[in-house]
Parts: sequence; structure tokens; C-alpha cells
Amino acid sequence: MKAEPLNIRDKRFLINRLIEQAPVDTLVREFFKNADESAVGADLGNRRIEVYPTVIDGVRKLTFWNTGTGMDDKELKQATDLSSSINKEMALDGNFGIGAKVSGLTMSREGIRYRSCKDGIVNEVVIGFDGEEGTYVRFPAELSDGSFDTIYDVTEAAREAGQITTYDWTEVVLLGQSEDHDTVAEPLGRGKSLDRSYIPSAIFRRFARFGEGVEVRIDVAMTKGGGKGETGRTRRLKTLEDVLGELPKHERVEAPGGEIAVHYIHDPKHERHSHSLSALANPATSSTTFCALVHKGERYDIKSKKAWSAAAPNFGIPFGSKVLTVEVELSDNVALPNQYRDGLTWPDDRSSMVAQDFDDYVRELMPDWVKEVIRSESPASDDNLDDLQSDLQKLLDEFRVPTATLSPSRRPSALSTERAADGSDTSDPVDLNTDFPETVEEHEENGAKGDPNKSQRAKQKKVRKAPDGSKLSRSAQSLERVPEIKILTDPEEIAEKNLRGRAGRFYKDAQTLFVNGLYSAAERMAVELDAELRTSGETEVVRSSILRASRKFMAFRVGKATCYAISKRLSDDWSSDDLDRATSPESLSLAADDYKQSISQAKRYAKELIKTADVPEETAA
Repeated sequence: MKAEPLNIRDKRFLINRLIEQAPVDTLVREFFKNADESAVGADLGNRRIEVYPTVIDGVRKLTFWNTGTGMDDKELKQATDLSSSINKEMALDGNFGIGAKVSGLTMSREGIRYRSCKDGIVNEVVIGFDGEEGTYVRFPAELSDGSFDTIYDVTEAAREAGQITTYDWTEVVLLGQSEDHDTVAEPLGRGKSLDRSYIPSAIFRRFARFGEGVEVRIDVAMTKGGGKGETGRTRRLKTLEDVLGELPKHERVEAPGGEIAVHYIHDPKHERHSHSLSALANPATSSTTFCALVHKGERYDIKSKKAWSAAAPNFGIPFGSKVLTVEVELSDNVALPNQYRDGLTWPDDRSSMVAQDFDDYVRELMPDWVKEVIRSESPASDDNLDDLQSDLQKLLDEFRVPTATLSPSRRPSALSTERAADGSDTSDPVDLNTDFPETVEEHEENGAKGDPNKSQRAKQKKVRKAPDGSKLSRSAQSLERVPEIKILTDPEEIAEKNLRGRAGRFYKDAQTLFVNGLYSAAERMAVELDAELRTSGETEVVRSSILRASRKFMAFRVGKATCYAISKRLSDDWSSDDLDRATSPESLSLAADDYKQSISQAKRYAKELIKTADVPEETAA
């Protein structure tokens, strides 16, 4: 007896659930992707996609139109079934025939109208939600002879509307959630008005490239710039790849193994315009810098504007996210798209894949010219924090915390310790040559060396000088380094790093600690110092010195709290979530609020600054 394939008992329930749980924000991607795949099948020179409004009973409806092999009545009926496509192979790692219909019907229950021209004949079908049936259907239409059918010939009506029938094409019209729903202005649902250029911008952000030879044109009714309220004229939409020649510099750096490459793009604003250079070179869309994963020509986990600015320090870009775009390009086998194509997954267990999984590649492969752009975009500061960081490093060194080099990795380049050919990818424990009572007892009782990760704070001992030319041992060099501290005083930068009302934010991957120089605790300390020091020098010098002292010692308190949190890696009783909470902006803010503990030190430092500023400059005789 042959095996029996599983069947679906309640198809209506499954179809309704599949559609009603689908994300609506993938709608533009799905319909454009279908159009792009179809257009590639047209003759070279006639591979076109057009996006424009179709007016039905006085209401604008969003329309996608493309050349390419058309569909006859039987093929059109098959194409409007779920999990069904025409002229392409169905595959889990390909663009299978579920997304466009599902995401489209989620927003457009009133209906989706399909028209397709094949061999000079145009057929039409409308699918949507039927309230009486309680499910999604192909709507029957009454024909001129009084009969009804779900697929019908509309060749004459298409010609009267000005549509050409001398070559194949397909058109999809989104009718929306009701007859009066303007799906051009509100493509993601009624009451959800979006920017006029939302459609081309969504296409530009999602697609790193179009099909070979495909030209995309967008009606001026839905592009930025002139043309608002007009229709009938179009602007060409280009990819970022198409306009790279208009930008100052870009570079694609491939990681060892050939499965991952990082594309760095410098996209500054024009000297005389508020737009970026890529936006000026691509007038159909609003273009901003971003970070994203690129897989099979499409972008995922796209971060732009504030989201990119907040995440950029993890990628080694503490400043400059407004002028730098980063694309992490993945080979086909590294990732798989999820069911609805709104994210990538790891092939082994289908867990979500995000851009930050590859932030170390971005930092390590970064070219020198990108680092120079970052330096040029960094705010100028009079504060030298070397002494502060040195003091924090001494504090952190007391705990002998090794670098976190053995954390589990999902990255393709990661090798296990056993497979390493040269050396080891773990940090060796540090031998302090100091007998702590706890470790001596453990050694004597168990006959084995104690756990080096359970180190104690170093006690005060006689300092012995090492011979000239000595340097840190290999194991000591592998100890955790103190984060680089950057004090922000620009309100816009503070907002971009999500630091409003917070004292600091620690980026553990990039080992960078941002401190909010405008945080209230610094201002409170400055007020108290001002009451004592206001007569000690020139008013502006005193105020400046007091602010610098208040901010510097607040940074020290925040940095000290971060170091104590890092040291908890040695404790078996602290999980990674506990460590993250310990270095959260809220925890760091509580540490900053205790300004009384360092007010005397800040006072001495402010006095030194005032005294130095009051020393007259020597003049030449």
C-alpha cells in the first residue's frame, strides 16, 4: 500500500488565517518582485515596470504594471490560487507564489484586480473577501449576455482605456478596504497616510538591484519633488548601485571564505542642498543612509535615520552614520528568507538573522578612508579623557577579566577551539604569582589548580620593577579593555543615540560608552560647584571649567559602573541578561545620579582648569 499524503481538512480556516496574519508592510515588495521577475521575460529593450494610479469611480487605486509573458484565462485562474505561480519554479528559497496575494488581500479585502494580455487578448479576474461566504474568493462578474464568470475577456475595454495589446503584459490594481479607499495615498490601509514618495522609497530600500535590463518608472503622483496632484508623467527609479558613480567613494571588502562581503558607501549631503547626493541622483525617491543585510539582491533588517544612528556604534561607526551606508552582502547559502519575506533566518534552525550578527565583520574589514570619514564627522572636544580611561583601566585590571573570546558564534567564519590550527581562540588565565588564601587552600585540598575565573581583587603588595624593555605578557594583553568613552553635548546627537533623560549607553560589541553631557546630574553638580567657585576667576572661564569637571566626573561614575558590571562576567551567578541589565542606560543613570561622591574631586579639577586658564601667555621680548 502506498503512503498517503497529508491533506487539509478545513481549507477555509487555513486560508483565512494565512491571509489575516500576514504582515501588510511587505505588500510593495511582493507585487514589485512579481513584476520584476515577469519583466525579465520580455524582449531586451522592452523590460518595463510602471507604478501609477488607476482611477475607478473617481478614486485612485495603486497599480503595478509590467511587460513579460502574459497569462491566458486558464493561467490567470491558476495564478490567483494560493501557493500557485505561472512561469516560475516553486521553491522555499525562491519567490514562491504566496506573498503578493496574501499580503495584498490583508490590506485589500475589497479586492485585487488582475489583468493580463497574452497574444493580443486581455483577461481579467478580481479576488477579495466575500462577507457572505466568510472567506476569500474570485468574484463572479455579470457579462453582457446575462451570464456570470470569474475570468472574463476585457480586451475591448482595455483598448478603450488606452492599453496596448500588441505585446504581453500584466497589470495588478489594489482596490483597498472599500470603494472609496485611495490606495495611492494610503497603500497600507485606511487612515495610514504615508509620505508621497513611500512606494518608490520602499522599492529603493528593499531592492539592491533590479532584473537585468529592467527599467522602472513611477508616476509623478507618487514621487518627491514637482508633480504633486498630477498624473500621466513618470520618473525613472534607479537602484543605489546605479548612482554609485555620483558619490565620493565606495568600496566592497570581501571577508575570508568568500561568503560575506561588506560594502561601505560614502553618501554625504550636497553642499547647496539638504538632500544626500544619492537622493539628488535619483529624484524619484527619498534616499538616506542605512545599514542592511543583502541576500539575493534584496535588503533585510534595514536600519535608517535614528535607528541607524543608534545602532551604528556597534558597527564601529560612533559618528558619521548620516553620511555612511553599510551593506552586509551574504552568499545564497548563508541565509534563508522567512515565510513572509520580511526577514532572514539562519538555515540550521530558522532563528532570526539580523545585521548586528555581522557587526564584527564591519568593524574588522573597515577601510582606512571610512575611518577618516568617521574622524571628520566626530564632534570637536577640548576634553582629554586619557587620564580618566587610564584610571578605569586600572580598576578593571584588578578583576583580571579576560576578553569574551569564547562566546558562541553563529557566524560562518567562526571556528571551534579544537579545529584551530594556530594558537587558541581563548584567553589564557593570568598567573599573578600571588598566593591568595582561598586559592592556596583549594590547591592543597583538591590537588589541582583552582578556577582562574574566580579571581579575587588584588591586594596591596610591594611593587617590583620589571627589567628594561619588558612588556605585558600575552595573557595580560588578553584582559578586557576599558570601553572608549565619548561625551556628547549636542542635543541632536544625544537624541540620535537614544540618550534623552539617560546618562549613558554602553555598546558592548564595539566597546564604546557614550555619556550624555547634558544629563541632569551634571547640571546639578555644576550648580553646587558654581556656588563655591564663581568668584575664583573670569565668569566664562569658571562656568566652562565647572561644566567640563562636572561632565568628566559624571563620565567617570558611569564608566566605573560599567567596569563593575563587566567584572560580573566572572560570576557564575550572573547571566548574560543580568549583565545587559547592569549596563543598561537606566542602571548607568542611577550611577551618574550619585554625584556627591565625586564633587570634591570635581572641585579640585575645576580649580586646576581655572588656574591654568588664568596664567598669562608669555610674549616675545
